[in-house]
Amino acid sequence: MISTPDQRRGFSLIELLVAIFIIAILIALLIPAIQQAREAARRAQCKNNLRQVGLALQNYHSAFQNFPLGVRNQNLGFGSSWWVGLLPYLEYGALYSLYNHDIANCGFTPLNPALTADVNMTVMLCPSSPLDERINGVLLPGVNMTMPHYAGISGATNTGTVSGSKISFSDDLFPASSNSMCCLPYLDGRVSATGVLVPNRTVAIRDITDGTSNSIVVGEISSTVLKSGVHIRVDAGNPSGWAAGTVNVGTPPLLLGPGGFTPAFPVFNLTTVRYPIGTKDGGLPGIHTDGGPNNPLISAHGGGTQCLLTDGSVRFLSENMNLETLKLLCTRNDGKVLGEF
Repeated sequence: MISTPDQRRGFSLIELLVAIFIIAILIALLIPAIQQAREAARRAQCKNNLRQVGLALQNYHSAFQNFPLGVRNQNLGFGSSWWVGLLPYLEYGALYSLYNHDIANCGFTPLNPALTADVNMTVMLCPSSPLDERINGVLLPGVNMTMPHYAGISGATNTGTVSGSKISFSDDLFPASSNSMCCLPYLDGRVSATGVLVPNRTVAIRDITDGTSNSIVVGEISSTVLKSGVHIRVDAGNPSGWAAGTVNVGTPPLLLGPGGFTPAFPVFNLTTVRYPIGTKDGGLPGIHTDGGPNNPLISAHGGGTQCLLTDGSVRFLSENMNLETLKLLCTRNDGKVLGEF
């Protein structure tokens, strides 16, 4: 039979199925690549956020010859965190001008206009994180506050025995005078003052005898841990926000809180490194959703977390890193020799 121009050959059912199968394979190959590219972009943005924080810390040090207080007590209320001092150097100068440093409980009160301002502080947030960027603070009903995904490093600690208000250790890696018990409602937390951003005291570059390239100043806590089978958030400011510091006095904070409360209240926006990177067990001592003093460095990047060194560089540290090496990196003046990390 001779075909005419009006007669057109269509696709058979088998040909259509083969074409659909090939397209499905191509999509299956492309989706992971696209997801990886998106995660690479998010990780790069997270790294850039920390670089901005590092530059802000350097500029702050140039202006004041020391880094900001990690957190501070103020009028027997929650004083400010280190984030407050960095606001002018992170292009939040207008917000800083609203911040009332003198009001009681300045780091956590709706009477402080900077805390009720509707500002989304993206430099504090890792774009890979599954956590809500802003949540309703417990003591600030109706106000959605940024909960930072980056915590100041106040030092490192081992498990030790209590002696008065201090901790004594079987080794000399972390001196007893640099650690204290903390905090309500978790009685076995540890707060150290061996890092760069410490409670109620400033640290200068001259104090970092291990070298700025061997000292972590800020670490990423942007994912969840598991407690009794439930995912809980342990990011640095949760649930009190970016400005909250501490009620406690002393460096490190004393075991007794103001007015004789025992033990001391939480220390927000800092962590004392006690566990390996990526630790998921939320039932360990010192890990808690409400300002846990030993919340682990953990991220949604997979395989590790981003950390800012005091010299301004940013490193992605593996969750397989030796724990002692990590603790040494979180200690400014331990005098130990570090290898490659």
